[in-house]
Amino acid sequence: MEKITLKNGLRVLLEYQPYARTACFGVWVKSGSLYEKEENNGISHFIEHMVFKGTSMRSARRIAEEMDEIGGQMNAYTAKDYTCFYARTLEEHVEQGFSILADMVTGPRFDPHDVETEKGVVLEEIGMSDDTPEDKVVENQYAAVWRGSSAGMPILGRTGSLAVMDTAALRSYYQEKYTPRRMVVAICGRFERAAFLDCVKRYFGSLVPGIEPDEPETILYQKQCVVQTEEQEQTHICLCMPGLPAGHPKRYALNILHIIAGGSTSSRLFQRVREELGLAYSIFTDVTSYAGGGLFEIQTAVTPGADQKVCKEILHVLEGLRRGVTEKELARAREQLKSSVVMSMESSASRLGSMGKGELLRRRVRTEDELLAEIEAVTLDEVNRIAKQVLDLNQLAVSVLGPECQRSFYHNLVCGESKRGR
Repeated sequence: MEKITLKNGLRVLLEYQPYARTACFGVWVKSGSLYEKEENNGISHFIEHMVFKGTSMRSARRIAEEMDEIGGQMNAYTAKDYTCFYARTLEEHVEQGFSILADMVTGPRFDPHDVETEKGVVLEEIGMSDDTPEDKVVENQYAAVWRGSSAGMPILGRTGSLAVMDTAALRSYYQEKYTPRRMVVAICGRFERAAFLDCVKRYFGSLVPGIEPDEPETILYQKQCVVQTEEQEQTHICLCMPGLPAGHPKRYALNILHIIAGGSTSSRLFQRVREELGLAYSIFTDVTSYAGGGLFEIQTAVTPGADQKVCKEILHVLEGLRRGVTEKELARAREQLKSSVVMSMESSASRLGSMGKGELLRRRVRTEDELLAEIEAVTLDEVNRIAKQVLDLNQLAVSVLGPECQRSFYHNLVCGESKRGR
């Protein structure tokens, strides 16, 4: 991989793959809900939408038609800590495809009529999320445990903050965040190096550098109990405890613990709750990490009435993990993690994502060999120490959504009373 930094601070990453016949390319921007305030929550995501609504050179329709004419694929997404715009084309269409993407990112017009029209689209997206209980129970969890922090705000924003957004607000936020020092351009696949760099410089080279991004604040964790009674076919449950921030030296030990706990079909939670007891179709753990903090999460959905039993079984499994994992579990989880890394690196799209996100958030892109070496170096003692640190049931938070949820049970779960015995 080659890295070039333009005079204005824009970082450009290039990885040539001679065996490929396509190229994936994208732009990463340090713009997400972590950088927002209550009054403009959702503005990063809204700008992502507006980038597709047209520039001074292209209408929204023309953008779509031009990309279709070359058989390209284009999309974007907003996370809490960044926004990504990406596309993929055949080798011979890279310059044209990137020109379309770059024009969109560097020159959105923010037409007032388009702004009002797109509000309806985003409101529909918010409604879809609210109608998806497995998403809603997690959003409730984040809002509770990260209350008072931008980390607890939804990426999509809220209807109230969306209503007051206008062209002036969007332009102001865009001009602050979409600057070269907060952006990374990357390409992976087969392409003409000189032509691509010329295109990058043509669109990004004259941009004002902007200021360096602020260091992220520590995300304060508050253990909370959120119970939302709602008519659903299932009771949706999300448990969490404080995890590790992104880039933490013990992150691979935590990832291995996650695989052992609930990140695979051989995991303890899956085997106990689904295979042995048949209480849930799906149960899994997840690791959420940002620069200022993170979470270790367990999520499942069960038939109403089985939720208390499932929660008690989950706590029992977590207590067992705190007592230690085995060498066999470590070896199996390590191979799963290594396999995941290698398989993802064989996809140009995944490699591109790793390059762009790694450079934007950590200013470093680790090679495949470096990643594998770090995973291989994780010891049983490290995993067991992380288990005792992270699986602290005194820090347990709960979010539940479903019918007939007994608030007293979940309140006691958080307070500790239900952790005695089974």
